[in-house]
Amino acid sequence: MIRERIVLVALLLSVPLALAQHRDIEQVDQPEWGASVDMRWHPDGRLFLCYSNASGTIRLASKDSVWHYEDMPLSHSAIPGTQAFDIDARGDIGVASLDDSSRCWCALKTDTAWTDTRTPFLMWSRSPTALDTAELPVITFQLGDAFVLARMRDTAWVTCTLATGSSGFSNSFGCSALGSRADDAVWGVFWYSFSYPGKDIYGTNLYSFHVRDSSVNVVPIRDATGGWISAVSGCVDLPGSVHSCYSVWHYAEQCTYLDAVQIDSGRAGRTTVKFDSLGRPQIAYVLGDGGLMYRYLDAGVWHVFDLQTRDLTALDLILGENSQPLIAYATSAGVFLAHGVDVAGQSEESRPQATSLKPQTTVVRGVLRIPVSLFTIHTSLFDMTGRQVMVLHPGVNDVSGLSPGVYFVRETQAQAQAQAVRKVVIAR
Repeated sequence: MIRERIVLVALLLSVPLALAQHRDIEQVDQPEWGASVDMRWHPDGRLFLCYSNASGTIRLASKDSVWHYEDMPLSHSAIPGTQAFDIDARGDIGVASLDDSSRCWCALKTDTAWTDTRTPFLMWSRSPTALDTAELPVITFQLGDAFVLARMRDTAWVTCTLATGSSGFSNSFGCSALGSRADDAVWGVFWYSFSYPGKDIYGTNLYSFHVRDSSVNVVPIRDATGGWISAVSGCVDLPGSVHSCYSVWHYAEQCTYLDAVQIDSGRAGRTTVKFDSLGRPQIAYVLGDGGLMYRYLDAGVWHVFDLQTRDLTALDLILGENSQPLIAYATSAGVFLAHGVDVAGQSEESRPQATSLKPQTTVVRGVLRIPVSLFTIHTSLFDMTGRQVMVLHPGVNDVSGLSPGVYFVRETQAQAQAQAVRKVVIAR
């Protein structure tokens, strides 16, 4: 494990600010690894990274006091950089990827055993995966001129069409974010790129979606006819709203946006976005020269940090205790993890209308007690992925039916719509 210290220069959105912060850069793996990187928290508190090498071997790296590595034993050859990764509330691990015949396979690890299965679908684009509360894989893929979402039920795949391309155009779909909620809804962000052969007609449309068994709701985000939308990423906040971060390129514009609001006048090559427990966006993105930028919005002001890196080939962002950012990225030198900046946490603690995540952890067994408060108007329980799993009420709440692991109690208070968030561990 290699550590080095680098200095971050903080910038306001338009005016340089002479504020220096330090960030730890930790090398996770060697130069031959890092064809895409995904991060997830395990319910036991460990951080997992999933990435691949040029030959298609997929590796899991997890850390307690030191890093541990496991190469996935698969029955199919994976295409490098196409894997997607998730951990459910029970700690089961799911990975999906394309194989060398352009079919998608899904692998699940329960306890110490891996099982993998090949889907019947031919895939045209990278296919993110998620595990819903019933531990069922969810994938997206292009089937002809249609974009399809599939969920495994028992041993069969159930599909629904999210969008259909225009006849006569060269159609291409892709999904940049995919997740599931405790109410059995699936959400995501996808794009549709099109061009008319031999004509100067092309563009990319961006959409979000919510899918339940009985309904499909697709919402347009951006239409870039005559240009391209790229570097798309997405996430869902605690209330359940879907957000997107992306770049737009055409003759008159090269900018990066969050939910249609410009955040950078340059075009990003990669983006990743998360919303913390206070509803603030935190974004990591890669500029055209491979430089890694991190920014978060607090009290209407964007705080921007240049991590002084170059040549990035992969990127992911996850939030830790007190909404602190951890950024995984890969370069030709290997896989790295950046952490150690306390800016977001300090800002959160300084806000009088909100309470930051408490460092103490409450352990409960079977029953979660919520105190009666005249100022609290709504209390909910969320899992590590941001999924609401219960609406809580004052007094005794039976949580014996939930899987053991880390959860968050969020109280919405009447005064200025303030929110208090605390961590609990449900144990057997």
